[in-house]
Amino acid sequence: MNDDREEIARRVEAQARFRPPEALLDVWTGVRPMTAAEAAVDVSLYGPDEIAERNLTYEVAEYAPDMMLIGDDGGGRGLFVAGGDPDPEVLLIGLGAVGSDSGARIGRLSSLLENDFHALGLADAEEESPVPIDPIDILITHRPGVKAMVEIRRLLHLSLPVGALVGVDARFPMVVLTNVRYARYAEAIDQLNLSHRCLAVRPHIPA
Repeated sequence: MNDDREEIARRVEAQARFRPPEALLDVWTGVRPMTAAEAAVDVSLYGPDEIAERNLTYEVAEYAPDMMLIGDDGGGRGLFVAGGDPDPEVLLIGLGAVGSDSGARIGRLSSLLENDFHALGLADAEEESPVPIDPIDILITHRPGVKAMVEIRRLLHLSLPVGALVGVDARFPMVVLTNVRYARYAEAIDQLNLSHRCLAVRPHIPA
């Protein structure tokens, strides 16, 4: 198990710039199960095979070069830690405000895991995400059900067929609108996240 743990740590560090926190390695290797925490607050910690992709999708290296994105709250906010810290404090930051929002400190990762991430409930009540700076891109963060996809297509006025969004070849996070104004879609984003917690925004970077 020790060899497996170090192999995972080296692989993630090579792909995502930093060695993952020890508590996250505990989750990945089964030392500390995550089941209770996920059930309590719908938190998602990314696995070793997806953490590099999520950091790339949200351009963490560019906007928060000292940070690592390790998960999200299912509602458009990411769990960020200082890169290379073995027992880091976790910051809750809107995924559309990376680099422009200092975030809310919710505690050390090891303590949050021991307490089933109940601190996130307090952060939900106290923290308001800042309005993103235009223009933005809108992303679907994870694969919703068919009913949710129908609502997403309708409220965001997407021309993509539902099959393209829920098919086996669909990959998430998925950018569905790019270079748009936040105010035009703010109501739809809030409504969809209230029902399905599936959208995030990020600053648009011209190619």
